[in-house]
Amino acid sequence: MRHPRRGFQVGLESLEGRNLMSGVAAAAPVSPRAVVVASTHATSPPVANPRRWSWLADTYWYVPKANLPAIIFDPGSGALVPIRDQTVYHISGYRNGYFWGETVNKFGPNAASSSSLVGSVTPEGRLLLSFNASSGATQGYGEMTRKRGKWTMENQMFTSSGGTQVGHWAYMVQTKPGMKSWKSLPFVKVSVPTFLANYSAPVPTPVG
Repeated sequence: MRHPRRGFQVGLESLEGRNLMSGVAAAAPVSPRAVVVASTHATSPPVANPRRWSWLADTYWYVPKANLPAIIFDPGSGALVPIRDQTVYHISGYRNGYFWGETVNKFGPNAASSSSLVGSVTPEGRLLLSFNASSGATQGYGEMTRKRGKWTMENQMFTSSGGTQVGHWAYMVQTKPGMKSWKSLPFVKVSVPTFLANYSAPVPTPVG
């Protein structure tokens, strides 16, 4: 896809406390300050660093059925036209918060097109993606977002194409060999390897 998309945050009653209250000996009073300090220490978030996203290397991402709808806007007439868009990324490499790979996308009845992907992800999970093709570059924005217990790329983008603008956002999800989506992608109805065979742009390759 020449885009990304747009791509998306306790107190328990203590059983031990109950047992102490029901015992013969009274529990020693607890300083409110000690409770606050202990609570703050327990809920402090871990320090984020770029290594947390190193698992992105050699992963595949696609648009699930619920997020296929996109729009085309014609500035001349003001028309907004619904369209479907399937995009697949193969993130082939990752280093120090930067990643790269290959992208293939298909808008509506148009033929599949491809672009090289270079992106960055902050330690907190914010994404910036650049899709590069012979017709130019498109930038997309997003965020690594937990959805139903799994990481998604919540991406969004708008790009100009032939005098019109194409907009799309999606919770892009991971796919792997053996999964139903790997064998048949929503909308295009072909396997991930077959769809990615349409890739014809230069392959991003680290130097040094």
